Amino acid sequence: MVSLLLQWKPALLSDYDSNKSSPLHFASSDGDCSIIQEILTHAPPNTAFMLDNEGLSPLHVAALMGHAAIVHLLLQFCPSSVDIRDNYGRTFLHAAAMKGHSSIISYAIKKKILEHLLNAKDKEGNTTLHLAVIAGECNVVSKLLSSGKMQANIMNSAGHTPTDLVKNCKGFYSMVRLVLKLYASGAQFQPQRQDYIEKWNVQDIMKWRETTSKNLAVVSTLVATIAFSAAFNIPGSYGNDGRANLAGNSLYSIFLILDTFSVVTSVMATILLVYGRASRSQRSWLGFMVSMHFLWLSLNSMVLGFFAAIAAVMSKERGIKIVMSQLIYYGMYILTTLLSILAMPGSFTSIVKFLIGAPKERQRHTKRWISRQYPFAIFYIVNAVLFVIINSLAMASFEVARNLSY
Repeated sequence: MVSLLLQWKPALLSDYDSNKSSPLHFASSDGDCSIIQEILTHAPPNTAFMLDNEGLSPLHVAALMGHAAIVHLLLQFCPSSVDIRDNYGRTFLHAAAMKGHSSIISYAIKKKILEHLLNAKDKEGNTTLHLAVIAGECNVVSKLLSSGKMQANIMNSAGHTPTDLVKNCKGFYSMVRLVLKLYASGAQFQPQRQDYIEKWNVQDIMKWRETTSKNLAVVSTLVATIAFSAAFNIPGSYGNDGRANLAGNSLYSIFLILDTFSVVTSVMATILLVYGRASRSQRSWLGFMVSMHFLWLSLNSMVLGFFAAIAAVMSKERGIKIVMSQLIYYGMYILTTLLSILAMPGSFTSIVKFLIGAPKERQRHTKRWISRQYPFAIFYIVNAVLFVIINSLAMASFEVARNLSY
């Protein structure tokens, strides 16, 4: 249909609506390669240079929508359109960085003719890296920094480097990831007196902590109740003398140890959570994070205790025990692995570099700055590492229990 219309009236390609959007603008927004191909076949060279009211070219529109294939087609049709700027002085690569379209960034990094756009500035002096940091687009920031082609310490018109703009990030997890990535790449803050540094706004995360503390206190109380009840409803029941029938069984002993540990850790988590909600102080953050680790330990202990108890009373059903142990083991393995991946804010190398390695004076200076402006970032990274260690210990403990059950 598009082909027939353009053969009938090619002048349609030069028409535009009230926003000065041409047919190529609409097609670039939609992302249909076949329609774009038809339009470009019949279009005069200046079609790719038509701008709407905001100064956006069809290439800008495709980049804003993340249509990498359309960007490729448009650049093949009119390579010189790469330098078109919108009303804010931004190229199509600025637009892609703002919206987090890492596929277009990857395409630009690989193309020699597009390299000059990576460090190009808009009217406010922002590069693609500046805009990606402002938008909190961690994947784009990671690709730009890993390319080795970005100048990470360029200042915009306000005198801000990309690292300075992390303070505008609204999400806590995005803030932590950005701080870690920029530090690992050697990015610097602008020169500034240390007493002028303001801590990152933690108002939203304080509200999140209060809500989460309330919910976790309910969970920890429930876990403590279940674990406490399990101690008096022991596997194998009691004999006529009031002693446990499975007394002396190694798996039963493991069950008692794990159940006791689950009770203690869940009670400690409850106490810390209640204290944190009552005190509402900055120091209560430590208690909050410790309580989360205790609760996670308690849940793992409960699962392991459940397995030990079932294995103890099913000493003769070896086949069922093997199936049950495999289900629990791989279920816990998948869960802990997934949670560990989600919790880690960056690669293992970047985390080690952040926590341990700071051989250069500039890096030490940056780390001191981070500790003043983003103390919660360091706090989170340390606890994320601790969480991974706890998961590793939990899986090792389960492996020991599984071997004993056989």
